[in-house]
Amino acid sequence: MSDMPAPPLRLRVAPCALAAGLLAAQFLVIGMIFKHVIDFDCRANWGILACGTASKSLAALYCMIAAVGLFAMLRPALFRELLSDAGHDTRPLLLNLAGFVLAMIPVLMLNGASGTAMILPAFALWIAGMGLILAGLFGWLAPWERWRGFLAQAGLPLGVVLIASGLAPALAVRLQPIWQIETISDVTFRVVTRLIEPLGYDLYIDPIRKHIGEGDFILSIAPACSGIEGIALVMIFVSLYLWLFRSELRFPRAFLLFPVGIAASMVLNAVRIAVLLLIGLNGQPELAVGGFHSHAGWMMFTIVALGIILIARRAPALHRAAIIQAAPRTSLPPLWLDPVAARILPFAVFMLTAVAVPAISTTPAMFYPIRVILVAAALMLVWPVLRGIVWRVSPLSWLAGGLVGLMWVLIPVAPSEGPLPYGTLSGGMVVLWFVFRGIGTVLLVPLVEELFFRDYLEQRLRGTDLDRPAPWLRVLLAAVITAGLFAALHDRWAEAFVAGLVFSAVARRSGRISDAIAAHAAANLVVFAVATMIGNLAII
Repeated sequence: MSDMPAPPLRLRVAPCALAAGLLAAQFLVIGMIFKHVIDFDCRANWGILACGTASKSLAALYCMIAAVGLFAMLRPALFRELLSDAGHDTRPLLLNLAGFVLAMIPVLMLNGASGTAMILPAFALWIAGMGLILAGLFGWLAPWERWRGFLAQAGLPLGVVLIASGLAPALAVRLQPIWQIETISDVTFRVVTRLIEPLGYDLYIDPIRKHIGEGDFILSIAPACSGIEGIALVMIFVSLYLWLFRSELRFPRAFLLFPVGIAASMVLNAVRIAVLLLIGLNGQPELAVGGFHSHAGWMMFTIVALGIILIARRAPALHRAAIIQAAPRTSLPPLWLDPVAARILPFAVFMLTAVAVPAISTTPAMFYPIRVILVAAALMLVWPVLRGIVWRVSPLSWLAGGLVGLMWVLIPVAPSEGPLPYGTLSGGMVVLWFVFRGIGTVLLVPLVEELFFRDYLEQRLRGTDLDRPAPWLRVLLAAVITAGLFAALHDRWAEAFVAGLVFSAVARRSGRISDAIAAHAAANLVVFAVATMIGNLAII
């Protein structure tokens, strides 16, 4: 028997990132549908208390997730041990999927409804659904036995962190009276004014009532908009950090984090308000007002808090001694040579641009060429890895893709009644827009989506490469889950689900991802050609 010590446990980053991405996507879909899609006015029907509770609960969840990250800094070895086998068992993802379905059932109950009759069933389904969503992801990250051992070792400190972070949003609101709110509001108003004035707008400015704007769009930067709740949230996180790491920190010097946190919170909140004001002044008042009443502020302040803590961890002047560095580990390959990054990064850019563009325009499709350029740049960065793919395609894959495209176009879709997708473009710019739309739809989207869904995600779920055998149940489960997530990105989700299953089948049949890419490209070519010829881009 060898006397050599066992190698240190390493954190499996990819399954953890996948779990975080899946959770974020599920919460995003749930939040967007209940807030912006269904015809239901929560405050008018259920009142401020019920709606506020639902909203603050989501903010509390953001804070608890961030606090777990903070606790992981304190006990990294404990988390490495917990997550060392993350992603080995895919069955808990069925529980996660069931929870997502359960949380979406209230859509059927609330759309077009009125009154309070559905309030208890809706909350019951949301609570049960969220519980199953989290339980499924916990099971995916680690076996239940390992969770029990983790909780036994983490003990009281983790419980305190979770309770404190869960109460942070409500506590931040309760702490308002102890702050000089008028002073903070005055400073916020002055900073916003200084940021906007040099841009040449004919502004109406009322420093007494703290009104600023132009024409019909006037913002009132009331105390509630001064970011006081977010500042209190940052202070709570900083206090939590000082308590958790009190044995490492140098006091009273560490207390400097409080004024730094307040200043950073005020400045970034003023920048946020200025950006929203600019959006409103440039013809997007509804988008600007919606930005004030979303969870974006809570997310921003949570990120600010974690950013301050991460900087503090790397500031030697705040610590009694240098932080002990982790044992040397095998260095990762450069980003452009990392096969995992090659499959995730282009898709991440693709999704990030899809989320960012609607925030600056009511006709986001007009900016499609910019998205194409950014995605193409991401692909070029990782091309040294991608050119190693076996680019051989079976004729059956082209045929399968063509049939998927025919299915897609033969199902009738009404033309969009909104503005034209290319917005205010005209003449040659419209032609150029269609060229970029075709390049993105036919070439880039199939490559990016298949690399992520079939070549990365499905292989991770199946546990083997495309050309390797695997238990049929695991193969089926992986195909269904990836097809379901693929469908969630499309308005025509039923057709997209079928397409995802077909692309999985052709990739599995040949053992090459190039076949799935080709099938997807063939389908998109048919759809784009028909949509362009009949002038109904809603088909895409």
